[in-house]
Amino acid sequence: MFSKINFKVKPLLISILVGLVICFIPKPNLVPINGWHLLAVFIFIIVACALGAMSLGLASFVGIFILTFTHIITIKDAFSSYSESLIWLIVCADCLSIGITKTGLGKRLAYNIIKKIGKRTIGVGYSLVLCEGILSMLIPSATSRSTGIVLPITKALSEAYGSKVGDGTEKKVGAFLMLTSIHSNLISSSLFITSSAVNLLAISMAGNLGVKTHITFGLWFMVSIVSVLSNFMIVPVVIYFLCPPEIKKLDNVKELMDGKLKQLGPMKKSEKFMIIVFIIVVTLWIFGNIFNIDATTVSVLGLVILIGSGIVSWEEFTGKKEIWNLVIWLGAFMMMAGQLNKLGIIKWMSSIITQYIRGIPQFPALAIVCVSMYYLHYLFASNMVHFTALFSAFFTILLGIGVPPVLSVFILVDISALSSGLTHYGIAQGGVYFSEGYIKQKEWWFAGFVVSIVHLAILLPFAAIWWKFIGI
Repeated sequence: MFSKINFKVKPLLISILVGLVICFIPKPNLVPINGWHLLAVFIFIIVACALGAMSLGLASFVGIFILTFTHIITIKDAFSSYSESLIWLIVCADCLSIGITKTGLGKRLAYNIIKKIGKRTIGVGYSLVLCEGILSMLIPSATSRSTGIVLPITKALSEAYGSKVGDGTEKKVGAFLMLTSIHSNLISSSLFITSSAVNLLAISMAGNLGVKTHITFGLWFMVSIVSVLSNFMIVPVVIYFLCPPEIKKLDNVKELMDGKLKQLGPMKKSEKFMIIVFIIVVTLWIFGNIFNIDATTVSVLGLVILIGSGIVSWEEFTGKKEIWNLVIWLGAFMMMAGQLNKLGIIKWMSSIITQYIRGIPQFPALAIVCVSMYYLHYLFASNMVHFTALFSAFFTILLGIGVPPVLSVFILVDISALSSGLTHYGIAQGGVYFSEGYIKQKEWWFAGFVVSIVHLAILLPFAAIWWKFIGI
């Protein structure tokens, strides 16, 4: 009768127990009773997702049911976030991802980059970095561009040089390339405002807290450029020494990439058309504010062109379950985060944390926030859950110590993405890379911790100097 139960009993019971304990703890005077009960439900959902008790989508509907059934919030409030333009920007922009993957443009781009700079193993590592950086502007889903394009290329390169899983050859080139590929994916997630759904979610959540950041495509890029490029340059070298490849030089990478390009054939009309659409969309994303054109409107235009021209079919667009899964749980989490602020929970939590850092100079206080948010990712099995659980409180604290809203948003987004590499379970694509078998858990965790020190060393002093230089 029940072929598969979509929840795990023990983790679910633990999650329920945690929620009930919080529910019956005497509430603070500053928090209304429905706000306290909302917090209990929210933490129950976070713990359930962190322990793997249920999927994010199911957890979202469970949360909506509990909150509306108990009249903590109204049904109108429960579904209010699904009308947010942010959600539909993500949905429409994902149509670009489908087009780039379907036409083969993404692979053609990656093969040509590797062909040009991949003569040495470290060069191949940097070619994967460059692929991620460019694709992060084209594909607004870190998971899609890594697992759909870069990972298959990384694996093919590894196997082409005799680095396979299970025969003791994993460290020839495979382990180095896999670690470099996943970390470059995480770094690239902060490069452009459209590189990840979390970036856009952060802007929306800041707005729900009453802070209008007015972040444009160009402003985000100016803020991110030094931090991201520094990580792009330094992290592959760090991984090269942590996980040194046995093969230092790749003699026939050009021939290998030529073979892959030959399989793709000459550039098709659909690819050329895709390039034109991409140029139109990115140009309007950058300069649209001058003509009062919203970024979501631009994404809708891209969707209309791609589906209307037949590059992407309606069935392909509506049949991509990953994006609709994202819409369901993203809307629910945005709603709960907004209600937590509306009902005073965020203000209460922030006041408690602020007491402990009051009197501390701005830079040490900023360091405490960054380090805390980074290493708390050890407790989360999802970048999105980590971000939504911690953003509002830490964002309020950063504003309280005088960090500008634009930088506060970027810092927390960047840390949430980068910290996903601490463990193999910190983000969805991390699990996919780990399952390939090239990297042992101990190696992954050690590399993740060492790289975390590099990330924080770049973000705090060096990026801060750049931000001061550009006047933010």
